[in-house]
Amino acid sequence: MRARWLPAVFDSRRLAGFAVATFVAHVLSLLFIRFGGPLAPAWPPVGIALAALLTLPRDHRFVILAGYVGIDTVSNLLQGYAAPTASAYLVVSLCEMLTAEAVLRRSVELPLRMSRVREVLMVLASTALASALASIPAAFIANISHGEPLLSSAAVWWIGDMIAYAVFTPLTLLMVSPPPSPVQGRRRWSWMAEAALIAGIVLVVGEFAFHERKIIGPIDAKAYMLMVPMLWATLRFGQIGALVVIIEAAVIGVTLLVIEGALVLGGVSIEGALMVLQTFIIVLAFSSLVLATALREQQDTARHNARMIDALQASEQRLRQSQKMEAIGQLAGGVAHDFNNVLAAILMQLEELRLVRDVPRMARELIVDVETSVQRAARLTRQLLVFSRQQAMQPQVLDLNTLVRSHVRLLRRVVPSTHALTVACHPGVLVVSADGGMIEQVLLNLVLNARDAQPGGGNISIVTAARTLSANEADLPAGGYAVLTVRDTGSGIDPAHLPRLFEPFFTTKAPGQGTGLGLATAYGIVQQHGGTVRVTSHVGRGTSMEVWLPLSPEPLPPDAVVDSGNGVGDEARPVAATTILIVEDEETVRRLLQRVLEREGFVVHALGSGQEALDWWPSGGREVDLVITDLVMPGGVGGAALARELRRLRPGLPIVYTSGYDPEYNPDEITMVPGENFIPKPATSEQILAVVRRQLLARVT
Repeated sequence: MRARWLPAVFDSRRLAGFAVATFVAHVLSLLFIRFGGPLAPAWPPVGIALAALLTLPRDHRFVILAGYVGIDTVSNLLQGYAAPTASAYLVVSLCEMLTAEAVLRRSVELPLRMSRVREVLMVLASTALASALASIPAAFIANISHGEPLLSSAAVWWIGDMIAYAVFTPLTLLMVSPPPSPVQGRRRWSWMAEAALIAGIVLVVGEFAFHERKIIGPIDAKAYMLMVPMLWATLRFGQIGALVVIIEAAVIGVTLLVIEGALVLGGVSIEGALMVLQTFIIVLAFSSLVLATALREQQDTARHNARMIDALQASEQRLRQSQKMEAIGQLAGGVAHDFNNVLAAILMQLEELRLVRDVPRMARELIVDVETSVQRAARLTRQLLVFSRQQAMQPQVLDLNTLVRSHVRLLRRVVPSTHALTVACHPGVLVVSADGGMIEQVLLNLVLNARDAQPGGGNISIVTAARTLSANEADLPAGGYAVLTVRDTGSGIDPAHLPRLFEPFFTTKAPGQGTGLGLATAYGIVQQHGGTVRVTSHVGRGTSMEVWLPLSPEPLPPDAVVDSGNGVGDEARPVAATTILIVEDEETVRRLLQRVLEREGFVVHALGSGQEALDWWPSGGREVDLVITDLVMPGGVGGAALARELRRLRPGLPIVYTSGYDPEYNPDEITMVPGENFIPKPATSEQILAVVRRQLLARVT
């Protein structure tokens, strides 16, 4: 059984890295302990250990502290230092680290990335406070064990640990979470040569500056001249470059002090000279780190602003596209409404002609051809309505897999034998709230598009899958989705054409081979369902189109079936003589509809507007058994408003709606089901009579 103090999952790679770095730093620091009495002049291990506490998960705390204690003990034993005194210093170091960690956890957001000036200042302030507090007991330990003066011992501890916190803690944090590369886009030999040049300049300037040797004539080298290569490294190599230069300068200074026993920076003794050097290094580190972080923050802000500008430009482009599509959709809807009325009149007149017995055979063949053309025109206007989102959608909870499988037989009819059609459905149930007929139309359009992209034959694959978006994206909110993918191995899509792919009437096919409405219709349907269509295409390798539909939280009904919305009923049982009120503003359609119903034995009253129907109702409405009303009519009273008023006067009155489109349609207000209580224009006599009989039979049963 795992011990409670052990982390559930070890970050072994980072733990090993921290352990090796801490041990090496510990050994190197103890080599210079002679210059600070019983205290090491610089204490990198505590800075590395603090970075480990801030970087690794909190359940690694015990392992980090235990490892630090073990490394400290082993290093002291190898160096031959007394165990009691070393143990006392170890306790003080642990308390110092934990104090700095606690302050930082309360003042900054973890993990620390050192990407803001505020973060750097908080690290320096928190560690300065913690090391200052720890320097007091450390000075007493030095005084008791070695007779060292309290003030100088405290200063040695505080300055030594601040070097660790100002240099090694930030450098370790930056190595764990690297900032954006400052050499990205530059040739390797170029930046490596520049880095070597900076290192060489630091070496030369440091050797001259720490001794204040003559450069030219009376001009002496000064320590502040190290600021020049430091600024160079900061500007060209960022935070890590600046800190590496600081470490190089510190190594040069300490090495010269060890070899020669003195520096001209100041101090009457070697210990004093070391403290002056340390103070100079801390000031240099503070300046370079704050400057480098300010530059990084400015660069991050610039990158963020650039991304925001790109996002705004993309949003502006989408808004323009949406406005353009909306304008085209409104135009298409208006055209479709008037055009469907014309088509309805033509279709019913053709049916009336077919009833004339002495029409020549050739004329009957021509009538059939005209009817075929009318049906084709009706399909075209239906696509326009779907694209413009002005066709009533009748969603139901269904399984996308079932819908795809039930539609495969039809798809195989439109795909020639030169094409291989494969279907792979998700093993689970993909429950969506969708209009089955519309989704089938989307699938058909995508398969036809894939077929046309491979005129010489190829593979078409249909795949369903479940996907989850954990965060909002540009075209979809977070959540679960059913994804229907249609792939082909055709010629692919030119990248220049991708932005216009879903525009209505845009097509790359030859004249007469496509209307450019197939993909626009599919896109409009999917957006009506709260989803989107994503396209991936490679020229010469094929195209993949993904239809993303939101998964429904509702359970799938046990008897769920896919309703394609054909709107054709098969009830043919006769009903008793009844009275029907027709409210239709198009005179030709109204007259032909009246003729069809009267021929079946119905008593029909026909009116031209909703207001006329309301005015007539008090005198003749009591004998009406069913109302057929257009949804879009002039005069301020549309079909929906008329239905509300008539049902207020007579609850339960059967009402059948008919329309080419309804821009004001509200599914929460009226439930319209094609073939049940809705007749889309144009419709045949059989479709009209089937809906009327179904409504009347439902009334009597």
